[in-house]
Amino acid sequence: MTGRLSSLDRSAAVRASLVSLVTVLLLVLGQTALSAAVTGGSQPMASVDAMPTDPTDQRWADAPSRTADLSAQQMAPPYGGGSVDEVEVSAVSNDTHVAFRLTWADPTNDTSLSSPENYSDAAAIMLKGGESPPVTMGAAGQPVNIWYWRSNWQFGDRSAEWSGDMYAYPHPDAETRPGSAADNPLSKPEYASYGQNYYAKGYGSLSHASAQPVQARGERTDEGWSVVFVRERSTTGQYDASFDEHETVYLAFGVWNGSEDEVNGQKSITLQFSTLDTDSGALGQADPGGASDADGSGSDGNSATDAGTGGGGPFDSFLFDYLLPLLAAIVVSWLVAYRRLKS
Repeated sequence: MTGRLSSLDRSAAVRASLVSLVTVLLLVLGQTALSAAVTGGSQPMASVDAMPTDPTDQRWADAPSRTADLSAQQMAPPYGGGSVDEVEVSAVSNDTHVAFRLTWADPTNDTSLSSPENYSDAAAIMLKGGESPPVTMGAAGQPVNIWYWRSNWQFGDRSAEWSGDMYAYPHPDAETRPGSAADNPLSKPEYASYGQNYYAKGYGSLSHASAQPVQARGERTDEGWSVVFVRERSTTGQYDASFDEHETVYLAFGVWNGSEDEVNGQKSITLQFSTLDTDSGALGQADPGGASDADGSGSDGNSATDAGTGGGGPFDSFLFDYLLPLLAAIVVSWLVAYRRLKS
């Protein structure tokens, strides 16, 4: 042991320690910045007697609103989006229903899929009750509920002057419309409801829910779009976000601009969660560094996974989620730096 210590290059060891210290500080700062990026944003929620399902309803004008920043989706391929900078969010509720209105600027009416290169404008809300989910559309053991509206569903039947049909001639559906032939829920020629209900457990896992309780309606404004999502507070879907279980609901938002070739993962998204207190009906700010239940008790955001594996409590969470990775980063960065500095 003494021989090994004597062979240690002390100058390289000191410099490696400094490199390791800087590396750890950068990791901590990065983790803090990421935590701040995915937890934030606040707005009040108005209480109404009758639910406003039309974006132009006067009750929306009386509802308080807030503006949420949007960013390009850069967490999983296909990367892209970011053409829309912000979305204005309003929320109202009563004893039976909850509604959200999203309003954003978009100078183009992308509702006509008149050619294979056309894409539709769209909007979505991601919801999760209890604890904060990963911002990457949930994860295994942490499913999220997604409400989705697409403009061509509402206006693609030529109800708007800018709409059209790329298949106006006779054609075999199995060849030119494989999605419709396969009964893909996203490829239907028309929809009874313009809002669709989905579940996800991470990027690439989006699935169509068997129950479809979400109603949505969009309208063009002078600047772009205004879209309303409405749903009953309590539903029976497997992963439907519940507004009646006295727990915090986490919300994130996304929009697509068809003229900018935004489709699928190429979209403008919020990297900040808003929280809805289902007891008071108030939207508030998510606690940095972890989720909060409605009763104020803390959570590290891994409760859904721990519940299924018999988690060992706060100390185990701190040990495995923070301390051990930090120690590993110190050791690895020191060894790499020492080896390079000594040579």
